[in-house]
Amino acid sequence: MKILAYVAGEPVWTIPPSQVERLQRLFPHHTLVNAVDEAEAMREIADADIALSSTITPALFGAAKRLRWIHSPAAGVGRLLFPEMRASDVVLTNSSGLHANPVAEHVFGLAIALSRQFQVAIRRQPEHRFAKDEIGQVRVLHGHYLGIVGLGAIGSAVARLGVAFGMHVIAVRRHPESGAPEGVEQVFGHEQLHALLAASDYVVLAAPLTAETTGLISARELRLMKRTAFLINVARGKLVRERELAEELAKGTIAGAGLDVFEHEPLDPRSPLWDLPNVIITPHTSGFFERYWDAVGDMFADNLRRFDRGEPLFNVVDKTLGY
Repeated sequence: MKILAYVAGEPVWTIPPSQVERLQRLFPHHTLVNAVDEAEAMREIADADIALSSTITPALFGAAKRLRWIHSPAAGVGRLLFPEMRASDVVLTNSSGLHANPVAEHVFGLAIALSRQFQVAIRRQPEHRFAKDEIGQVRVLHGHYLGIVGLGAIGSAVARLGVAFGMHVIAVRRHPESGAPEGVEQVFGHEQLHALLAASDYVVLAAPLTAETTGLISARELRLMKRTAFLINVARGKLVRERELAEELAKGTIAGAGLDVFEHEPLDPRSPLWDLPNVIITPHTSGFFERYWDAVGDMFADNLRRFDRGEPLFNVVDKTLGY
């Protein structure tokens, strides 16, 4: 079979040629082709049976004559769920699970930084200013309420760390009857989101982007939160109405926000979020870690062995639900 690897874009989001070469050595009976741009991908996808890619466009999909399976090296697959893909028999799998621990650590990096106002100290460092009086009181995580929206692999990892920090962990998930990780005190259905927002000192967004979750957090939801609460988004930018978030943060509706994802990336240099003193911005890096592409390659290889043997694949995306 022919396998097209097409993961090209930003340097950190481009599959290393060495990884494709490693997969070729593991599967010498298949032919792997690494496309470096869309033009090359268009030429190679016509007779490809499998694609390792997060950037298959409708045009590329339309040119594929033999495609049976796409594996995304990312967890989110929103860009791949265009109508033609949803309606097809092509199986879609993702890399859910690889990012859980790195993203959870990133969440708590942001939570601690916001709680202890690291951003103030960092901004004063180039001025050689000791900002103790400016920082004033700081908060500990212990004993505070952590509200998690979404209890998939990432949300569950965040919950486990929250319990380790001695926090009261509560969560919202689509199917609350599915239970929760050990130590989570209460699980709400999505219709009880507002109750979670009102109770939480830290709200972490870890839900997939779907029709239901788009615009989930608007000014209305932010006004339900405590004025001392922090919002942390490591899911998808479009879960939050960004303009309304900036306006409410400027008003002091909530204490601050840690944002790793945005409605449009990279974040517009003119966005007011850049200049708000109660915001920490990271450039969609929460899911990355050393040896990331090795982990992606291992996951794809495990699934490819299953595909070769005619066994069910793991991490199959429900194209109706979007995750």
